[in-house]
Amino acid sequence: MHLRTSLKSRARRWVVVAAALALLAEGALAQQDEREREKTERVADILTALGARDGAHIADVGSSDGFYTLRIAKGVAPSGKAYAIDIDQKSLDKLRERAQKDAITNVDVILSEPADPKLPTGALDAVLIRNAYHEMVAYREILKGVMSGLKPGGVLVVSDSISDSLLDKPREQQVKEHYIAPGIVEAELRAAGFEILDRDDAFTKFTSRTIVGGFWMIRARRPMLPAEPSIN
Repeated sequence: MHLRTSLKSRARRWVVVAAALALLAEGALAQQDEREREKTERVADILTALGARDGAHIADVGSSDGFYTLRIAKGVAPSGKAYAIDIDQKSLDKLRERAQKDAITNVDVILSEPADPKLPTGALDAVLIRNAYHEMVAYREILKGVMSGLKPGGVLVVSDSISDSLLDKPREQQVKEHYIAPGIVEAELRAAGFEILDRDDAFTKFTSRTIVGGFWMIRARRPMLPAEPSIN
């Protein structure tokens, strides 16, 4: 009887150990995948384009589960703040869990609406929209909200993708295929009142052999306030 109990106890312990080792292996693979993603997506260059630095306040609009948000948060620590903006509550819940797991405390999570990013007015040094602009049906309203959230001179970085085969197709066809061309977005940013700082149509290339194209990046800004006339 004691032998059976001992064997059962050992078996349970081995199950627990095996489960723990599996979790560790899964975590290690996830970290490896994210490190590879950081390289292929040129995350460091995106953070530089945003001006991520200690004390900055930067929003990630369309944050999903927080891959970019958490890196922004680290880039603006210890006194800065990252804002995770998304319309999907489940994604934001997952983001919160990731932030807690990594002991990242300088993230504000905001459940937005399809036509309102709900950004704090005039509080942001920069905003990122990464691989989400093509999904924004109410893009005019979103850009208006971004403009309102940025400080004068604040930077908006938009990075999305396009297949070369769709470059000359109408906007509606591009977004149906989950793409959008940089020329279209630049025109929409200008129409919303943004100043274009620079544009890189070949920011990263697709690695797929079947689809030719890649991600582009546009850096724009909210215009500076006009200088007040001096009083003599």
